[in-house]
Amino acid sequence: MWAVATFGIDTGGTFTDLVRLDADGTETVHKRPSTPDDPGRAVLEALAAAGGAGAADHVVHGTTVALNALLTGRTARTALVTNTGFRDLVEIGRQTRPDLYALEPRRPRPLVPRELRFEVAQRSYPARADDLAEDGTDAGPLVEALHPGDEELARLLAKLRRARVASVAVCLLHAYADPAIEERVARALEPLGVPITCSSSLLREHREFERFATAVVNAALVPLVRAYLGPLAERVAPARLSILQSSGGHLPSGRAGDEPVRVLTSGPAGGVVGAQAAARDSGHPELVALDMGGTSTDVACVRSGLAASSERDAAAVVTDLPEVGGHPIAVPSLDLHTIGCGGGSMVRLDAAGALHAGPDSAGAHPGPVAYGRSDVATVTDAHVLLGHVASGAFVGGELELDTDAVARAFEALGRKLGATPERTARAVLGSARAAMRRAIAAMTHQRGRDPMTLPLVAFGGAGGLHAAALAASLSMPCAIVPRHPGALSAWGMTRARARREAALSVLVPLAKCGPRERARRAAELVERVRAELSGDPGSGRIHVTRSVDLRYRGQAYELRLPDGPGLAEAFHAAHTALYGHRFDDERIEVVRLRVVAERGRDVASSDGAAGRAAIRRGQAPAAAHLGRRPVRLDPASDRVEQADLWLRDGLREGHELSGPAVVQEYSGTTLVPAGWTARVTRGAHLELRAPRSKSGRNEA
Repeated sequence: MWAVATFGIDTGGTFTDLVRLDADGTETVHKRPSTPDDPGRAVLEALAAAGGAGAADHVVHGTTVALNALLTGRTARTALVTNTGFRDLVEIGRQTRPDLYALEPRRPRPLVPRELRFEVAQRSYPARADDLAEDGTDAGPLVEALHPGDEELARLLAKLRRARVASVAVCLLHAYADPAIEERVARALEPLGVPITCSSSLLREHREFERFATAVVNAALVPLVRAYLGPLAERVAPARLSILQSSGGHLPSGRAGDEPVRVLTSGPAGGVVGAQAAARDSGHPELVALDMGGTSTDVACVRSGLAASSERDAAAVVTDLPEVGGHPIAVPSLDLHTIGCGGGSMVRLDAAGALHAGPDSAGAHPGPVAYGRSDVATVTDAHVLLGHVASGAFVGGELELDTDAVARAFEALGRKLGATPERTARAVLGSARAAMRRAIAAMTHQRGRDPMTLPLVAFGGAGGLHAAALAASLSMPCAIVPRHPGALSAWGMTRARARREAALSVLVPLAKCGPRERARRAAELVERVRAELSGDPGSGRIHVTRSVDLRYRGQAYELRLPDGPGLAEAFHAAHTALYGHRFDDERIEVVRLRVVAERGRDVASSDGAAGRAAIRRGQAPAAAHLGRRPVRLDPASDRVEQADLWLRDGLREGHELSGPAVVQEYSGTTLVPAGWTARVTRGAHLELRAPRSKSGRNEA
């Protein structure tokens, strides 16, 4: 059944954003202050403001409940059941140092204390272990040499009852090859009446530490996420509720409650989906996405899909081993770099008197000084003092800014620094932008990418305030501020597809696992993901793609390539591109097979419109001009400029304007420095370009 409307709802540190997308393509945006004590309250308030959701509607939600619980350590009391002699594996890990040069490195506290790790006498081994040792072929079926008896499992059940745990993770060796090993133990523990996570059900892959660690994180989060999503789904009903995954697709809220590790970074993932669409509309195949919200900034280097063979091939860079709070999470996730710098980042002076912006944030309560409830200056307050942000179009005029309080806060801060309030505000912005430049460098320079060839797609409530300055400082070709920048994560959620993923470790030589054999082995995975998507409400064709993880014999990790002909040469080429060399005589191993299934969206969309006829250019209309305002846009001086004020809702595709200018809208503000031009692209996104020198390079 086609949805009448799709609602994208993103819960941020300061605002909860909602975008309603009707089947005819009509969009409406709403922002409500977040309610940290009960995040679901702001979600329901936003839905009510948008007219409510009906039985045929679909709500796609991005939540930070799981992420915040993991980062703060406020997880459920969790037990681990594993093999005898392996209860310390989750703490020993790979023995990698979190800080290479720290004399006393600190690791995160284990989610499961040692007294809550229980062992069972269980061992299994490959049926053809000798063959495997001789030529590296498939391990074949497992033989259980030792398995726990009924009495041992009964004793384990009694121990867990006495421990009063709220969740259990069952993690046994070789269970990826035979999930029945863990399922037998889980069935014996069902009388506990608590959630049980089997590592092989969550992640059917080898590498015990990563599989165990992921299962432990999942188990520690299940009670908390279920407690949030269960009541929320009931209150959203009769509309159906889905949660955006960290990899960019959505899944039903019930599944998200069972597997919360898949939705840890669901909010930022929505922004990346939206940034991809904006870049595709603007004609850019690759981009750097920068999401500056109230609390943090997320950076990703992704493809928009414009150069792909079809729209469904569009994908951001996905990693399978991100770390969140020091805990490895071995499920697919968009490759993001996050820093504690946002519009609400509080300004402080360290012991040496140096100025810093963040990482502490004023959040929604009390918020920046301009909101009238605090006297601690923030990055947003610096923009207010310099004239960048004013009451009016922002949040539809619902938020009146206290400029007098901002002036007092910067006067006090300036006295400590021996500087004028204006110079202090510029220093605050300089500190914030330096942190964001480092974050962009981490995702470009440090990954072998040249930011001078990539546009910056800047969004979030504060993204447009820094887009031009950051693009200029890194000599990027342009900056794009998408439509609805302060609600782009929610907007991206309305564009996200239903998605299911499955993987299987095989560990065989590529020479013995040709196209037919890979297809045979992947058939079960394809059938599983298709069945899962077919069981979900919604419509649209199901697209299935297969990929293969490959490595040279003896390597610790692998490269992922699309499955298809010429796989060996494709791997050699990919290895050369990444590492600068290849081993033509070395055996290539198939580590695992992966399958991704996606279903088309439930609503009309303009995505992929970049290939349509060129739009007609023209000057921005006088009706969108709101007058002029004195602002300080030059980061190197206190010079006051008279900037043109424009209402973004009055601009249409092809309209152009010149700086100095301030473009105001409901969900954010965009700064256009002197000499820069801003053009409205396909999809109503705003593309900012610096003046060019005779050499063709940006002068800024």
